[in-house]
Amino acid sequence: MPIIRRAAALVTAMLALGTLVGCTSNPVAERASAAAPTAAASTPVPTPTTPPPTQVAADATPVSIRCHALVPTAVARALDPGLRTVKGWTPAAGTPSARLSDLSGTTCDWTTSAGDLLEVSVAKPSRADSTSLKNDLVVRSQSVPTFGGEAYFQIVDHVGQADVFRGRTWLLVRSNRFFEPGDASTIVASALDALGYGPKTTPTPTATAAPVPSGTPTTAVAG
Repeated sequence: MPIIRRAAALVTAMLALGTLVGCTSNPVAERASAAAPTAAASTPVPTPTTPPPTQVAADATPVSIRCHALVPTAVARALDPGLRTVKGWTPAAGTPSARLSDLSGTTCDWTTSAGDLLEVSVAKPSRADSTSLKNDLVVRSQSVPTFGGEAYFQIVDHVGQADVFRGRTWLLVRSNRFFEPGDASTIVASALDALGYGPKTTPTPTATAAPVPSGTPTTAVAG
């Protein structure tokens, strides 16, 4: 009989010990279960863009004009008083202005100490290349009838860009100060005028005295 009581007491003690372990304030953390892998967020595929048509430099007609004649200093500084001409400027390869430079065109640059810019370039590609350029710009940019002829405007990397055509002649004007087509109008007008595409002025006819019929008495003016 004492053996049975001792066994029962031992069982009771073990049960009490198990209860204390289950109520401890610092339980052993459960082993983290491996989470099921989540599908990677799908990234939108950028829409491919067609690069501008490549022009044939050998078919272009060279254009040479002084930058100050193309855009006088006063006209450039009307856009920004701090603009200064960068002498001997060569546009970086692959930039919009470099495309006109590659066609033996004239490229001009003005900048400010704050980093503002004005680029004015002119070239004369072949007739076929000029048509390809215009067709490309119809898709890429906004048509601007107020510039006259065939003209377009777009903003690329925060820089406003106007492409203006007079026949084969291609005028490119760029500035970070161009936010809409009207901002470029003065520079465009100045360059077109320098290239001979400005508004034509009609000469005022000179008044001539009507002939006096013979036999008509004349009135002498008292001297």
